[in-house]
Amino acid sequence: MMTNRTAVMILFAYLLPAAVAGQKTDYGIWYEAKTEKKIIGNFRLDLEASIRTDQNAAHIDKYYIEPGVRYKFNDYLAAGLYYRLIEQNEDDGKYHIRHRWFLQVKGTAPEFYRFTFALRSRIQQQIKTYIEDPHDEVPGWYHRLRFELDYDIRGLPLKPYVNVEMHTMLFSPNEYTADKWRSMIGAEYTFNKRHTFGLEYIYNDSRVTKPAYENILGVTYSGKL
Repeated sequence: MMTNRTAVMILFAYLLPAAVAGQKTDYGIWYEAKTEKKIIGNFRLDLEASIRTDQNAAHIDKYYIEPGVRYKFNDYLAAGLYYRLIEQNEDDGKYHIRHRWFLQVKGTAPEFYRFTFALRSRIQQQIKTYIEDPHDEVPGWYHRLRFELDYDIRGLPLKPYVNVEMHTMLFSPNEYTADKWRSMIGAEYTFNKRHTFGLEYIYNDSRVTKPAYENILGVTYSGKL
């Protein structure tokens, strides 16, 4: 059977090539907090807020708040509808609102040798209020597909994980199979079964947005009400 140390080393080595390749790119820190509350039956209310920096973490690129409602069919399948209100720094140096809606479905496989695999599919629409050219007036549609793998360390409330996400533009075909790849590696520590703190490294590889490559440190908190 695989040891805890070996499993953790495999998880952290998975995204090492992306980390090395990203050393010459922009750097930012993303601060994220989220919570959930049971409403009635299998319905959950989710709330998330984030501040994202760029330019070597010296500048706020965007911040947002995101409420949503999720329904848990069982321990392995959930679906939700979310709205994200974004204040995005645009080319004029000012912050302008963007509206994003998305429908999300997530399936999780039963645990296998303390590993858990999940697949998340998200269809999203984004509307800009800062218009630079006619294309900005057309809502952008994307499909985001994320593969998630985490490992439950025996005897510790610590969970390392790796995620890979592919962004694909819908209804506006281009020459790219994927417009953006996002790779993540990190770990979460749960305190008192209700408060979870995490650190993660994120590498963005984009064909359609600037900067094209980003190194990001994620600082996360999640709690249950």
